[in-house]
Amino acid sequence: MDSTSRLINELEVNNDDLQSLQDSFCKANDMYMICIGRKHGQLTSFSGSKPEEDFVDANFPDSLRKELIESFVDGAPENIVERTGTEDYFLYRGVAFRGEKDEVVGKWLCFAVDKDKVPAGRELPTAIRTTTVAQLDKAIALLETLSKHYVAEILRNERLKKKLSQTQSEEKEVENKLIKNELMTEILRLMESEDSFADVANEILSFAGKYIECTNTSLVQMSMDGLTADMILEWSMGDEKLSPIFQGVPVKELPFMNGKPYTISSDASLPEAFEEFFGKYAISSAIFLPINVDDQAAMYLCFLSIKQDRQWSVDEIRFSNDIKNILHNILIKKITANSLAGSYSALEAILQNAGYGVIVVDSNQKQVLYKNDTFGDMFDNSIDSVAVEELIFNKNYNLSELNGYSANGSGKWFDISVADIRWVDSREVRLITFYDTTDIRNYQKKAEKQAQTDTLTGLFNRQACEKDIAMEYHIATKLNKEFAVLMFDIDDFTNMNQGLGYRIGDDLLEFIAHSIDEISYIKGKCYRIGGDEFAVIVDHDNIKNLELIIKRIMNLFDNPWVLNDKEYNCTISMGGLKAPANISDASAILTRLTIALHGAKEKGHNSFEFYNEKADVIVAEKQELEDDLKQAVKRGCREFVVFYQPIMEFVGGVPNCCGAEALVRWDSAERGMVMPSGFITEAEEQNLIGDIGHYVLLEAAKSCKHWNDFGHPEYKINVNISPVQLIQKDFVDRLDAVLKQTAINPKNLTLEVVADFGPGAMPKAVKALDAARALGCRVALDNFGASNSALNDIKTLPIDTIKIDKNYAQNMDGDVFAQSFVKTVSELANSVDVDVCVEGVEEDKQITMIGDYPINLVQGFFFDKPLSKEEFGKKYI
Repeated sequence: MDSTSRLINELEVNNDDLQSLQDSFCKANDMYMICIGRKHGQLTSFSGSKPEEDFVDANFPDSLRKELIESFVDGAPENIVERTGTEDYFLYRGVAFRGEKDEVVGKWLCFAVDKDKVPAGRELPTAIRTTTVAQLDKAIALLETLSKHYVAEILRNERLKKKLSQTQSEEKEVENKLIKNELMTEILRLMESEDSFADVANEILSFAGKYIECTNTSLVQMSMDGLTADMILEWSMGDEKLSPIFQGVPVKELPFMNGKPYTISSDASLPEAFEEFFGKYAISSAIFLPINVDDQAAMYLCFLSIKQDRQWSVDEIRFSNDIKNILHNILIKKITANSLAGSYSALEAILQNAGYGVIVVDSNQKQVLYKNDTFGDMFDNSIDSVAVEELIFNKNYNLSELNGYSANGSGKWFDISVADIRWVDSREVRLITFYDTTDIRNYQKKAEKQAQTDTLTGLFNRQACEKDIAMEYHIATKLNKEFAVLMFDIDDFTNMNQGLGYRIGDDLLEFIAHSIDEISYIKGKCYRIGGDEFAVIVDHDNIKNLELIIKRIMNLFDNPWVLNDKEYNCTISMGGLKAPANISDASAILTRLTIALHGAKEKGHNSFEFYNEKADVIVAEKQELEDDLKQAVKRGCREFVVFYQPIMEFVGGVPNCCGAEALVRWDSAERGMVMPSGFITEAEEQNLIGDIGHYVLLEAAKSCKHWNDFGHPEYKINVNISPVQLIQKDFVDRLDAVLKQTAINPKNLTLEVVADFGPGAMPKAVKALDAARALGCRVALDNFGASNSALNDIKTLPIDTIKIDKNYAQNMDGDVFAQSFVKTVSELANSVDVDVCVEGVEEDKQITMIGDYPINLVQGFFFDKPLSKEEFGKKYI
């Protein structure tokens, strides 16, 4: 976006358009105005001469401008407000224009001079425009209408742009799939070529180089004595080839020739040896993959980008590995004298892991010669299997007819390609490939905003509560009346929820919500604003019944709640606040209510407390922390620093580093280094955890990708995900964006979660984790055995690893229960094929005791403390 455009509440608005509208409107209606954006301050400049601007500035004070700006509230019906100043012939108006959900996205501040009321003898500057009240009111009404149409047109254009972008993206994806399918079909034909390895490999290098659009693809082979290397085969995009100068190169000058894979993008930080090598041959980015024979690197497949910046994508990395595997199998086939068994094994190794369904059939004999597991999974019901069997033996189908095939049994959609090839026994067969396109076809744009109804209880949610508080505040202020807001939660509900089970807990919340909403004077004014947190607004008409309302709510918990003929006793703690009381917004009211609620809890169960202004010190400290956090996020989250604590894996009884856990610290400009316990809760409450968590996830993934590219493809990174962050609607999309941006292998990214989900949130968490695993990521259940975890979490959550809480490792020596707990959990995990990691290992004797159990991962200060990225690189890379 250029400097003439800005975002107004995420609407793209051209400032030149606004300025043109303002200039014309002011001139036509003899008035002055400027446009103020929601987030970016003044968007237009003054329409008039310098003397006129000086006159308006002198008679339109900042305090009055601020008052007009703050008069508009999201969701309120008023779009036009007027104010008076010290002189009755100066006219002040404000006009708001709103988005689709009635949120204020901009305001016009208007100033005019009423010529009918200018006092006799009062001389105005010559250029000053004058009007009448009647003319101004007509102009203001027209301005409101024009603004509505302007915003509506912007929204319509945004929707059209988004739809066009989505369509183009889908078309490009299908096009890429077709190109890759044709390419792989050609390469598979080469598998059966009787030509020499050099001839076949040359063709494959050509196909691969053109598809991946690099400047050079080549094979580099080490000499028999292991001292030098030659580029034995090369394809290049242009005439410039490296092979003439890449002969007899000392191996010590080739840092990639150590048996490890390397994927190096242009923005990677290069070790000195790679920097010298890249500089010598003008390489900007590269992929180096060893091709092994008998566990030794026989040669290296190289994808090079010469003098061109390049970021390797996940698909390109996967494709390059596919080519390496194909070349490897061709090489093995040639070595084994083109035996039938060797050819079939090579094909099976490639096709089994192709990532799409493959079946090879002899149409004449109506015989299936080969099908991979993916094909079997795609058509695992009787309806689809019968239909597909009829399809694959029908010779009349061609590629264009098969795109868009629907499997009626599963409801899935497929694109299918057909190729005639020669099989390993020389007969003519059909290779049929099935691509699952269901997700592409079912893709729909995300909901623009979360609905205002809580799906569990049917009450309004927190968003609706804040909106209604703002509205009631606006009304009460105008009428010079009071209203009240109450907040309560269920005492010890987390423990109760885990003890009873999430389903009973949810049913209880639903029952309580319905009962509260039936109380007189507050029906329709009840909200579920958190897990077991509820709020009630007592409006200005019913404030006289406040004590009765509080009593009725508290009395509901005097008797047990009956669910399915069983009784459940519970109590609540409640805080209350009357407003207005020098509090101007809904967020501030809810913050003070939270403090009042904590005060009630300190009294004991079933207690109530009004907000005490003496608690303003706590509010001020909390507000200061909130402001500092918001500034840190606004500055791009760069104050948040990621440290890495090594995770060790036992290999043959010896612990070796296999990756690290990413641990965030806040290096605050105002507070110094702050540990997570000092800011995570506040970040969750202020909805900042999504941005902070995304930043940490991105930085951690970048680090791991760097480790993977520079000799440690096995290293994995564990990243803690807040329960609040996990259930946010855009979490999976942001995770997918990190995977694509960093090109990290998803299986090397583990998301650590704790089972501390609020009521009703468990299904959302499971759905998010299922989606993360579908992207290829792994999931670890963190702090298992702490107060917020239960054995049922292992069954409910889709996990790959259990991380046992550090207290058990630290208490194993002499604590029979801790020993039994670690033993039982490790044996249970082993039986369900889940890894176990013990945290908090600090002593050698703990290692000895852990060695008696089926545990393969450990972590703690015994091995190393959390290290900076640079320190970790020096010690473990």
